[in-house]
Amino acid sequence: MSESQRTSKPFFVPDRLTLTVAIVLLAFAGVSWIASYYLMPLMMSSSGSGMMSMGVAGIVSSLSLSNIAIFLVIWVIGMAAMMFPAMIPIVLLYNKFATKLESNPRLARVVGTPLFLSGYLIMYAILGVAAYLGIYEALNLSMNFPALSLLSVIAPSAVLIITGVYQFTPLKNRCLSNCVSPMGFFAAHSRKGLFGSIRMGLSHGAYCVGCCWAFMLVMLAVGLMSIPVMAALAGVIAIEKVIVKGSVWFNGLVGAGFIVLGVLVGFFPRLLVML
Repeated sequence: MSESQRTSKPFFVPDRLTLTVAIVLLAFAGVSWIASYYLMPLMMSSSGSGMMSMGVAGIVSSLSLSNIAIFLVIWVIGMAAMMFPAMIPIVLLYNKFATKLESNPRLARVVGTPLFLSGYLIMYAILGVAAYLGIYEALNLSMNFPALSLLSVIAPSAVLIITGVYQFTPLKNRCLSNCVSPMGFFAAHSRKGLFGSIRMGLSHGAYCVGCCWAFMLVMLAVGLMSIPVMAALAGVIAIEKVIVKGSVWFNGLVGAGFIVLGVLVGFFPRLLVML
């Protein structure tokens, strides 16, 4: 073996830290999927009509703290199940590089990493509150103005088309570029200290929400928070962020697919039963 062969190293070496972080995130996502399996029936429709789930309507029936808390617990667990696998690259980069800037890198890894992830969960919860309030207002309007209830027939089609169109917008591209380029994000948003970890988590969580809120709307308004729909959307998100890394052709393919599906659902509402 030559000297160059003995000293050369692969560009990326999956060391103990890398494996630990990846395993922990995947394990957390796995637990979240299991919890979602048992919790999601509370949010699913018994009618299969593709309209607002009886479970969701039952939970989002008032502005009581208990109802909001139940919805948010289910919502955040579902978000963690879908999003955490795609977050492995940025959490790895945080542990391998951002923590080295701290006076106590070990403390930053052990304590700062959960704080960094908590920023995402906070942003998911904020999105959940917005979803809750939106559903609550929509249900109240349909009760006070029965004619508006007819809009629920075209709502799933509209949501799918809006999601498809959003794939082509500059905001989507901006948020996605920050999600697929962890090094660029930390270069622009690096903050020191444990409070800085939360701030970075909140900042990147905001980009994450900006990138994927339309997918979440599909899950809630069209898929009725069912496990198969969640799994399909999680796959799209993982491919978009981790594999093709925001490729224009993939964004266009996904956007066109949602638009076509939305048009088909508009003409053939029974297609929703297959989702």
